[in-house]
Amino acid sequence: MNRAGLCGGVSVARPGSHVAVVGGARTQASVVPCSFGRLGRRQVSAMSATASDEDKIIKKLKGTVVSTKMDKTAVVRVTRTVAHPKYGKRMKKTKKFYAHDEDNACNEGDVVIVEAARPSSKTKRWTLKEIVEPAVSK
Repeated sequence: MNRAGLCGGVSVARPGSHVAVVGGARTQASVVPCSFGRLGRRQVSAMSATASDEDKIIKKLKGTVVSTKMDKTAVVRVTRTVAHPKYGKRMKKTKKFYAHDEDNACNEGDVVIVEAARPSSKTKRWTLKEIVEPAVSK
């Protein structure tokens, strides 16, 4: 079945667009809305609508605090190992995440667990869950 059959017999302007062109010319009068591309996107399944707090999957990361210079914010470095796509060699990849630390409880060098939360600023999308291993003081 072609795209024209889904849009009521008119041709589609380009793949992925939601505009149909009538008569081949793309003018202001000939552009009409098309339902192709929106089929099934707004459906909510019964499982997701009734999911309780226990059923939700919360992302958690374990990393090391590298900076606590900002108020109520900790910068956590998370290291993971990935295989090279072509050669298969295992490599370390690191990424820094900004986490909300309400009580300013963590210090540099602490091993912490952060979990995903709703964005609290432009860059903060994580919150401090627990301090697994405190930093060794000198």
